[in-house]
Amino acid sequence: MPRLHPRVLHQAHKSDTLLPLVLRATRDLTSAKNELRWLRDFVAEPQRNTGNILDNWAARRKLRQLCVERAKGKPLQYIMGTEYFGDLEIACKPGVLIPRQETAASVTHLMERLQKSKLLPEHVKLLDLCTGTGCIPLLASYELVQKYSRKGRLEAVGVDISSRALSLAERNLRRLSQDGTIRIEPPSSSLSFIRADILAEADHNPSDCVSLMTALQLYEETQQSNDPTADRKGGWDILISNPPYISPSAFNRTTTRSVKRYEPKLALVPKDADASQYPGIDPGDIFYPRLLEIAKQVDARVVLFEVADLEQAGRVAAMAQQQNIWTVIEVWRDNPSQADDYGGSEQTSVATGIKVLGRGNGRSVFAYRGGAKA
Repeated sequence: MPRLHPRVLHQAHKSDTLLPLVLRATRDLTSAKNELRWLRDFVAEPQRNTGNILDNWAARRKLRQLCVERAKGKPLQYIMGTEYFGDLEIACKPGVLIPRQETAASVTHLMERLQKSKLLPEHVKLLDLCTGTGCIPLLASYELVQKYSRKGRLEAVGVDISSRALSLAERNLRRLSQDGTIRIEPPSSSLSFIRADILAEADHNPSDCVSLMTALQLYEETQQSNDPTADRKGGWDILISNPPYISPSAFNRTTTRSVKRYEPKLALVPKDADASQYPGIDPGDIFYPRLLEIAKQVDARVVLFEVADLEQAGRVAAMAQQQNIWTVIEVWRDNPSQADDYGGSEQTSVATGIKVLGRGNGRSVFAYRGGAKA
């Protein structure tokens, strides 16, 4: 990490004595000023009606404490407890991956594209694997139910191996439902979170964590028992996943200090990335063959998998091509809805014939199968 020039530090201290602390984390004066303003508002908010809270000694001490935490690299989202994900404010806490805006852009674009295609069935079933905070199924539900006022039923399920993540996802669901941000109103819409080991193909140790297929079977049985008259169709229409996709070497070499120190490695690096049972697979790609196998098992019509960059996107797109079941395979950049610089026809270095859409870094791989193009 480059040293800050003394002149920049002097300028920051002259502006505000707390600013140099925040500057250590942001390395940019404009960003530091913005973050310090947000932290002031965060400290002032609970007692905003009692006057200028920052004139209070205890409040100034609290603000300084938060600035010291930020100086050590603690993410602002963990300090303030929330992050925006599309139109939703998602609760965050240490031990659960912080939602990224680039992921939200892909989810929003997918929901818009599927809505415009008019190819969604009356009863849509959406499965999100490695759900973390629950941000993806929450945003998908918000987009389809509120934004597009879609008729018919939406059934969404988020899956994770982390009990801590699932607890936070449930908390986000309750809070956003209670304040009216999202409307989950059975039987027209439902959103559930379940625990499962996505990489496990069988229940080697069910007392610890069951496999995904066992968890989905138990979920279906519960839904059927709750409503015996319901027509429980098989399969899932949409499969989304933001899996761990960083190899151990890339994690050690390129991941920022803040992410290494504060965000869960379980959500970033595949847990079996060094295992020998994946010959020929890049250590960061371990989840993708399994995700594509699951997509086939659950008869998914649409998949959207987040990736690290264009190089990994090319490898994942090539895996999808080898299945010979997808009508359309595309790579989306950070902003897939924006016009790209290549006329939508740039080829990845690995998977030929794959369109790369949007602007920014390679972000996700989209695939669709059916009689018409989505």
